[in-house]
Amino acid sequence: MFDERGPAQRRNDRSGALQRDEVKRVWVDLAIAYPRPRESPVRPMPEGVDLQSRVPGELLAWRRTTTGEWVGWVCLPVRRGEEIRYVYQYVVAAALSPREDVPDRRSPDGPSGR
Repeated sequence: MFDERGPAQRRNDRSGALQRDEVKRVWVDLAIAYPRPRESPVRPMPEGVDLQSRVPGELLAWRRTTTGEWVGWVCLPVRRGEEIRYVYQYVVAAALSPREDVPDRRSPDGPSGR
């Protein structure tokens, strides 16, 4: 799915992470990133942090874990009631999928005039 780890990426000097030269738009499935224990009953809490939805994000880099799996360094919105916070975090590759919805403002085909 994201096997573009080649010429379009470089290693970040400070963190050592594989870093994309361009930002890749992705969907982040928070239910996969934060699976709920099956034995826990569902108790709706509208003011709680929503970790079960699918949200748009930006994939900034890939990194290997100590067990050899890939995780993406992603910027994504997390909603709590009416409040939205953008967070940067590692997300398991299984929770990421490509997103082709609107031109990226950082890409050549995005809006001009910046």
